Amino acid sequence: MLQQSIAQDSGVKALDPRRERRDHDALPAATGVKNAVLRGKVMPHLLRDELLCEIFAASVRATPNALAMLTLERRFTYREADAQADAIARGLAARDIGPGDVVGLWMARGPELLVAQIAIAKTGAAWLPFDADAPIERIAVCLADAAAKGLLTSKDFAAKGGSLLATAALVDEEIAIPGDGALPDPRALGATPDHPAYLIYTSGSTGTPKGIVVTSRNICHYLRAANEVYGVTSSDVVFQGTSVAFDLSMEEIWIPYLAGATLFVATPQIMAETEALPDIMEEAGVTVLDTVPTLLAVLPRDVTTLKTIVLGGEACPPSVVERWTRIGRTIYNSYGPTEATVVATVAEVWPNEAVTIGRPLPNYSCYVASETLELLAPGQEGELLIGGPGVARGYVRRDELTAQKFIVNPFDSDGFDPILYRSGDAVALDENGNLSFRGRIDDQIKIRGFRVELGEIEAALGQHRHIRQAAVVLRNESGLDELVAFLVAEQALLPESRDLRARLRERLPSYMVPSRYEIVATLPKLPSGKVDRKALTRVALTAPAASHEAEEQPRSATEAKLLEAAKRVLPPGAIAFDADFFTDLGGHSLLAARFISVVRETPRLASITLQDMYSQRTLRALAAHLDGKAQANQPQRDLSFTPP
Repeated sequence: MLQQSIAQDSGVKALDPRRERRDHDALPAATGVKNAVLRGKVMPHLLRDELLCEIFAASVRATPNALAMLTLERRFTYREADAQADAIARGLAARDIGPGDVVGLWMARGPELLVAQIAIAKTGAAWLPFDADAPIERIAVCLADAAAKGLLTSKDFAAKGGSLLATAALVDEEIAIPGDGALPDPRALGATPDHPAYLIYTSGSTGTPKGIVVTSRNICHYLRAANEVYGVTSSDVVFQGTSVAFDLSMEEIWIPYLAGATLFVATPQIMAETEALPDIMEEAGVTVLDTVPTLLAVLPRDVTTLKTIVLGGEACPPSVVERWTRIGRTIYNSYGPTEATVVATVAEVWPNEAVTIGRPLPNYSCYVASETLELLAPGQEGELLIGGPGVARGYVRRDELTAQKFIVNPFDSDGFDPILYRSGDAVALDENGNLSFRGRIDDQIKIRGFRVELGEIEAALGQHRHIRQAAVVLRNESGLDELVAFLVAEQALLPESRDLRARLRERLPSYMVPSRYEIVATLPKLPSGKVDRKALTRVALTAPAASHEAEEQPRSATEAKLLEAAKRVLPPGAIAFDADFFTDLGGHSLLAARFISVVRETPRLASITLQDMYSQRTLRALAAHLDGKAQANQPQRDLSFTPP
């Protein structure tokens, strides 16, 4: 969870009257140090001989009738969720799936997905999660690389997977064996805390995704260490809206299981309707929100029931901290790569203070070192190396890369960190003993919480026959992060952005598809011959030539208003009325939320919802839909009369 350290211009450090400062015993106190080394509180009792499934089982035994999950329509107690997971676990065990095995997990967001996750854990196997809109080809590549024994999915998703995934598909409702039959006993089958609990595949610089192996020892310790800071209890209701393909979801889902709390499970429809989210959260009594700062930035108002907010996955602007600070509420800024298991450092953040990534969690350690692994002094910028029980086992079938990134600790150690992960993040230790994030030392970025190797996108673009060279950078335009691709193309046959997006979506997840495409004569180079990405972040962006994407005129007043709104939120360029807002025009959920807000400035179109966007998708279809709604809501005039 990549968090950028951003200081406000004022630099004033004052206690904000809307919040009370809390002391966190689990976080180390700031002390004067000669070298930039930080160690979390030593808490050996957090290191236990346990499996991930045993954490859920303990809460089932302790509070079987407590609510484990709820939606707007349904409720599941811990006992009910456990029984459903047992049925699927029996079906998996009947297919000889157990400790050391990997099972893909691909389903729509909802309770069924979370139950399936628990079921895999009950067998002692590891799950490999995929986002709901992951490309079929990418799923197949990752399953093959991980030597997965199947893909646990739903009937609808199995049909979506077609022939490419047919042999791997294990449909949850078809394999489930309900009743009181024998359950798999992972311990009896040889499972240990050092067996994989889950795999997360992230973008790879060579164009192929790479898998990270996280063990039960890694994740079980993390859950306990993190909750020493967050303090989630059985009385909390935790909002669950993150994709399981993003490892932030592990703390969002499994810390509540550890505490016996309740998950409010948000559907894609709920996540899409940001205007209504505060009302929905308050109605559900949500007290804990674990999310990316961008979501908070687009919510229209405060959520009065929130007591704890945990931010991660991207830069946290001071404006978000200022806006969401309240008495009785604690806001954390968290940081950590998947290779160090979800989160490695955390800071409580305040208005009028620098936003940092804080200090290590209990039993974690952080070192700031030079390229030659020399420890640096406070204030000097260097690479962050992370140690502790959260350091993952390494990469799947990438021994050379594992050896490069996971190194034997060359520094004085307390015994908790024999192996250090080289994060590739540039940091410095500030005067208060907090880590300040300074950016990447390589070509990796994070967008909307997902970690992306720019080289993988460039490799996919390079397969287009009319593109000679491609370079992709992350830029912040109009307050939102977006990917911009700079292309050196065959001048005679310039590729259209709609065509490029369509091709990329066949291979890459939606968050990796650039929203803008700039045709340039050459790419700026460094003396080493590499592309100068910093120069590309400063290049003025232009609109595509009108000759390649001709813009038609609106047919109605509603179409004209929608076009005007689209031009205010979408990347510059001609906008076709029949183009899909998401797949053709580079839109995503956050841009859609902005579009809705702009459209609602016109009173007669104020009834538009994000659900309208997702169902209609094009401006033309949306205009017809809105006109139809307006006509249906117009009161009918009584045209009868009494003749004289």
